[in-house]
Amino acid sequence: MTASEAVGIEDHDSLSHQPTNHERSIVEALVGLGTPAHVAKVMMCLHVHGAASSKILQERCDIRQPEVSMAIQELRRRSLVDINHSEAKGRGRPSHIYDLSDTVASGISQFVSETEQRIQALQQGVSNLKQLTQDL
Repeated sequence: MTASEAVGIEDHDSLSHQPTNHERSIVEALVGLGTPAHVAKVMMCLHVHGAASSKILQERCDIRQPEVSMAIQELRRRSLVDINHSEAKGRGRPSHIYDLSDTVASGISQFVSETEQRIQALQQGVSNLKQLTQDL
C-alpha cells in the first residue's frame, strides 16, 4: 500500500466529511515519515472532529477496530490522547470517548523529531561505514 492509498479517511453517513486536501496531505506526510497510517488517521480525525468513540473512529477513518485500538494505544503512549468514560445507554458496557490531550501540532512534532533522530543515526552510520571502508 502506498502512502497515498493509506490516507483515505472515508465519509460514512453524517459522521464525517470528506477530508480536505490539506488533511490528506498531513496524513500522507506522516505516513511517509514512517508513522503507521492508522495512527496518523486517528490523530487527524480527533483533531478535525473532536472527541469520538472507537466505533465512530472506525467509521470516520475507515479502519477496523483493532487498528483503532492500536492507534489509541500508541497515541496514549505518547500522552497525546485522553480517555473519558461514557455510560452505556440501556444495557451494555460503558464506552470510551477519546480526545486529543494536546494540539495536533504537538503530536506531529513528536513524529518529526523521531524521524530527525533516525536520520542523524543513519548519517552517522554512513559516515562510520565510509571510514571503515576507506582502505579496502
